[in-house]
Amino acid sequence: MIKAATVEDAAYRAMVVGASRGIGLGLVRVLLTHGWQVTATVRDTARTPPALSDLQKQHDVALEIIELDLGQSSRPAELAQSLGPQALNLLVISAGIMGPDHQRAEQASREETGELFDLNAMAPLRLARALLPAMTPQGVIGFLSSRMGSVSLNDSGDRELYRASKAALNSLTRGFAVNEAIPAGVGVLNLHPGWVQTDMGGDDAPVTVEQSVTGLVKVLEGALGRSEQRFVDFEDQTLTW
Repeated sequence: MIKAATVEDAAYRAMVVGASRGIGLGLVRVLLTHGWQVTATVRDTARTPPALSDLQKQHDVALEIIELDLGQSSRPAELAQSLGPQALNLLVISAGIMGPDHQRAEQASREETGELFDLNAMAPLRLARALLPAMTPQGVIGFLSSRMGSVSLNDSGDRELYRASKAALNSLTRGFAVNEAIPAGVGVLNLHPGWVQTDMGGDDAPVTVEQSVTGLVKVLEGALGRSEQRFVDFEDQTLTW
């Protein structure tokens, strides 16, 4: 764990993208308890979930809630301009979708694959690229990927469209890390949160949200100051690409 910051000195500032529920909401909760000043994004602030609103009441100015729709291509640039340079130590992009229920390439429409790949792969990269100037040197950008994004670990072939979208995220972020983030002194983590008890993971998942996000925050905090890219799970175990 990093040395706890206070809201007054604003030593550590984080942004969690996709904070309305599940892992994103959990990350906000843990970061706040660790002393971070957090900006949480939701698609529509008029529909901010009660759990996030309650956190804001508890932590007051330590938590800011803003509106961000990853589907709006102009929004990343606007957000970057509002933040200014070197405003963030940590950026975690956790938004994403599973895609169509059938999960079959031959059944997928262009609209289905376009939405899936844009939201899971291209939109996170657009946002990270736009916000890179807002990152402090020795900061970290975390992308919520998945073990399913590993080509070498694909031993079942199920959910092929979702797997492909996460593999695309891993590939796109590799180029971003090598050519842009690491030269700027910013580390990049592709994170597998585990099979988690969320709306996407289902009730039978073996990992609770609390277990996942507690581990993820420990991994993220441990990566501060390390200008490298890693593909790891919530227990800091390295995964093969």
